[in-house]
Amino acid sequence: MTFNGLHEELASLHLAVGDVLIEVASGSVGFLVERVRRVDIVEDDIYFWEVAWVNKEAVEESLYSHILEEEHLKLSIFLGIIKWQSINGETFEL
Repeated sequence: MTFNGLHEELASLHLAVGDVLIEVASGSVGFLVERVRRVDIVEDDIYFWEVAWVNKEAVEESLYSHILEEEHLKLSIFLGIIKWQSINGETFEL
């Protein structure tokens, strides 16, 4: 796969508030809460997602928030590190 092909695949992932994420290694489940735009001198616009994670292993600290950069999140979905289910019914599998 070429870089342009990878870029097209990542661009086809349309993340939205309420989407469900599952981290494959830990089984933790997350929900996309908010998309945040930040301006960078080099990259112009960079987007981040606030994710509310539920960790099934840690009962006392079962809900925690984490910020993920959008392109990193999409790449993690593409590589199968994170499974994604959209509230709009979309999913991603190779």
